[in-house]
Amino acid sequence: MYSALALLLAGMGILWFARHEAQSRSERDVLGRTQSTAMLLDDRLRPSDFTGPVDDTRRIELERLFKPALDGDFIRVKLWSRDGIVTFSDDRSLIGTAHQGNEVADAFAGKSDTEIGHLNDEGGESGENVKVLSAYVPVRLGESNPPVGALELYKSFDEVNAEAMATFKPVAIALALALLLLYASLFPILRQVTGALETRTNRLQQQSNELEKTIAERRQALASLRVADARYRALVEELPLVSYVSALDTPGFSSYVSPQLEPLLGYSPEEWLATPGLFWEVVHPDDAERVRREHQVGYANANTFSTQYRMRAKNGREIWVEDQIRMIHDAEGRPAQAQGFLIDISARKNSEIALTENEERFRTLVGNIPGVVFRCDIDSDWTMEFLSDAIEELVGYPSSDFVANHTRTFASVIHPDDRFGLEQQIASSVADARPYTTDYRVVHRDGSLRYVIERGQAIVGGDGRTRLDGAIFDVTERREADDERLKLAAIVESSDDAIMSADLEGVVTSWNRGAEAMFGFTAEEMIGRSISVLAPPDATDQPLDRLASVVELGEGRYDATRQRKDGTLIDISLTISAVRNAGGEVMAVAAIAQDITDRKRAEQEREEFTRELEVRNERLLELDRLKDEFVALVSHELRTPLTSIRGYLELVLDGEAGEVTDEQRQFLGVVERNANRLLDLVGDLLFLAQIEAGKLALEVGAVDLAAVAAESVETARPLAEEKDITLTLATSPLPLLAGDRARLAQLLDNLVSNAIKFTPEGGRVDVRASTARGNAILEVRDTGMGISADEQEHIFERFFRTSRATEQAIQGTGLGLAISKAIVHAHAGRITLASSEGEGATFRVAIPIRAAAAPPQREEIAS
Repeated sequence: MYSALALLLAGMGILWFARHEAQSRSERDVLGRTQSTAMLLDDRLRPSDFTGPVDDTRRIELERLFKPALDGDFIRVKLWSRDGIVTFSDDRSLIGTAHQGNEVADAFAGKSDTEIGHLNDEGGESGENVKVLSAYVPVRLGESNPPVGALELYKSFDEVNAEAMATFKPVAIALALALLLLYASLFPILRQVTGALETRTNRLQQQSNELEKTIAERRQALASLRVADARYRALVEELPLVSYVSALDTPGFSSYVSPQLEPLLGYSPEEWLATPGLFWEVVHPDDAERVRREHQVGYANANTFSTQYRMRAKNGREIWVEDQIRMIHDAEGRPAQAQGFLIDISARKNSEIALTENEERFRTLVGNIPGVVFRCDIDSDWTMEFLSDAIEELVGYPSSDFVANHTRTFASVIHPDDRFGLEQQIASSVADARPYTTDYRVVHRDGSLRYVIERGQAIVGGDGRTRLDGAIFDVTERREADDERLKLAAIVESSDDAIMSADLEGVVTSWNRGAEAMFGFTAEEMIGRSISVLAPPDATDQPLDRLASVVELGEGRYDATRQRKDGTLIDISLTISAVRNAGGEVMAVAAIAQDITDRKRAEQEREEFTRELEVRNERLLELDRLKDEFVALVSHELRTPLTSIRGYLELVLDGEAGEVTDEQRQFLGVVERNANRLLDLVGDLLFLAQIEAGKLALEVGAVDLAAVAAESVETARPLAEEKDITLTLATSPLPLLAGDRARLAQLLDNLVSNAIKFTPEGGRVDVRASTARGNAILEVRDTGMGISADEQEHIFERFFRTSRATEQAIQGTGLGLAISKAIVHAHAGRITLASSEGEGATFRVAIPIRAAAAPPQREEIAS
């Protein structure tokens, strides 16, 4: 029992010892790492970070600065001012809080200390209130001896407990085994426990020594790094440029800037760093958007890049800078921050701007010259050193094609026939050291020729080479205008019309040969004399009056009578136009005169003939009207006795006057047929009379055209069979149309009877009825004698009969087709003929299909 108690007490002692050793080692580790952090960041901390609570911009920068420490074992960071105020913490709720602990005062006295407590003992809102181990160390900036602030880092106490448990666990297992085997192996177990404790103690001591060595090495490395950093800064600050460092996520916000900033922009590094966002305030507004976009893209892609822009110094001076930015990577190769160099390029940029302005002025000056300015070598290619852009309008190729013979030589666009003469003339002027003026032709890209005048002279450059300076002017339009003037002068001189001009006083200034021939005066006789000499004695003021009218109106056309040199009068047609100068003012008049004496005489004769013809036409119209009245009267007067004759013939043939012998019946049949023919002729004449009088009346109703065609064919079938003619009918479904059934039947009877009449025995007549495009179509086709082409245009005229019908004595009056055409036109239709002589004929009728009215309606059709 005592042995077990002894073992238990020993185990508790071992646990206390392990815990104490783990706590001591953690305190030393936290204290050493806090001191290393203070030393590592002293050049990036500012005195203002310890004078009072930092603003949001500086808080964000400090959070990025302490992020590597917080990403490790530490869970909280604080910066303390001398009066015990938290100036910065990763827990924003602690910034500005106060604490009067001795640890802060000791840190400002130059001492470092540790403390065990809970995370939120002094306030705080982030994280659980776990047990922590914290270290306070003084912060010295640069070479200053007295601390300017205190740094406190927190580490979770769970790691200390975990290390103590790692030490106690084997001991606890050993004690448990010892209690079970107390009586069998008490002393060996105690020996093992003692050995394990000694081994663990030695190991802890070794780890402590290694940790102290590591801290010493880190201090040495930090000291070396500080020396190297000082040397680097001294080197950078000697360069003629501004160096700066920025975080990747905030372009334009610097954590370091070299002293050269002040001579460049007038801002001290402290002033620059204390004013976040000052960079974007001094970038020129016209460049700011572009620079911001370039920085954002470059920082986001972690690319090295360079850009140029303007900045405004503190005194308002505008400065051009070149900003060269490269990425700095950490030990693992990841982009950590951006380092930039600002180089003053104002002098170079101003020179470039001045050069550009001079070039622009030169190009503007050259561009305003109405020609092509050039400088070239005196060689066979005329190699161009400079050629203005106007060359493209002249030859169709840009100037870049010719400079240094890049694409083509200038000699290639000179007309081949003009090259030798041009070379000889320039060579002569160069030899005599005198300017030259020459003309030649160039070939445009489209193949057309352009006429040019070139003026230039030889110059000797600074390199001793002789070149040509000159200008080329396009005179194509002037050349063409000269040619046109020559052509016009030739035309004027060769014209049969009289062409002349006069000033505003009416004095003749030009007089062509046509005028000499027309008026008998030569040019020498008329130039300088007034145009009034051409007027008849009774109208000497008329030419000057016409001249005044043209000056006012701009032009005039007149017929006038003028007097020739020999005194004879002629009629002329005169066209006068005002001649204006470049300002639009009338300065003269030009006139063209044509001799219309013969035309006037012909017009008088034509007028007399026309009057006589009108009288004759009136007489013919009167005769035609009398003829129509006579035909209508005769037809009407014949119809009554014919009707009486036919009536009595029927009575006689019916035996009402006694029995009729066969011979008498035959004679009476001949009388009846001729009476019917005469009655049909009278009916046709009366029908035509109605048409001519515009009194054709239609009984409009619903007409089945197919049925009408069938009735017409059946009526004509006996006549066709007598001549052994095949008569056929083909109809397709036809809607009812509005029309006069009797007249349409008469139309078909005329066409079918004509076809049978003019078709020889054994022939064929086909009748077709169909629809097409809203029309009812009737076709009557025969294989008869046909109609010649020269007679087809008269076929629908009254009383017209073809020559072959007359030769073969075929009966007919020549009224059937005229009546047929009238019926078709009365139904708003159209009738056409297709025929070749000896090959038959086809009459085609097209009548619009209109909705049929229910009851028949009487409709009068005007002729």
